[in-house]
Amino acid sequence: MTFSSVFVDKIDASLLEPDYNEVFRYMGYSLKDRTELIDQVRPMVYQIVPELRKLITPQGVYVSYPLTIEDETLHFEGHELKSKELSRYLRKCSAIYLFAATLGPQLDKHIQKMQKLDPVKGVICQAAGAMYIEEYCNNLCQKIGKDALSGGFLTMNRFSPGYADVPLETQKLFFKLLDCSHKIGLTLMDSLIMAPEKSVTAFVGCYK
Repeated sequence: MTFSSVFVDKIDASLLEPDYNEVFRYMGYSLKDRTELIDQVRPMVYQIVPELRKLITPQGVYVSYPLTIEDETLHFEGHELKSKELSRYLRKCSAIYLFAATLGPQLDKHIQKMQKLDPVKGVICQAAGAMYIEEYCNNLCQKIGKDALSGGFLTMNRFSPGYADVPLETQKLFFKLLDCSHKIGLTLMDSLIMAPEKSVTAFVGCYK
């Protein structure tokens, strides 16, 4: 574990195993549902979801810093972030990781294409993309956990901007510290939406 050093992660998409329960959940259904619509869609899901891995280029970037928390405010790397909920969640922590992860632009383009050509397939692709970025974040957090353990730390579950009282404006701090645009081709629009869309930023607290 090396504080303030930015690390880039890239993996082959074939390492991401499809979680069909999650795909159906993002579609608003359960894998166990037995309706005429689900029975019609189910074969399409099992065909489309694995194929999408050909369009995915999972990449991530992360950095760690010492952390102090005072008066519901996080202090790290000369920055302050006021958040009652995050301060409470990380109250045991003395270090913090920031990470950004993306699946790359090809999947976004394919989803947009399918939404125009075949709305049903568009919904499946959108749900599959949400599942795959979560799978990659899980993969990346396992690596972060191993890195933290090398410094004698255990890690908390990730916590993203836009959740609870952490404003989306916090995205700007991630992009400043991680240099996402140059490192992994991830950009932040004026609306605070990331491009490619299937991307995530998050904090990971560390404690001993």
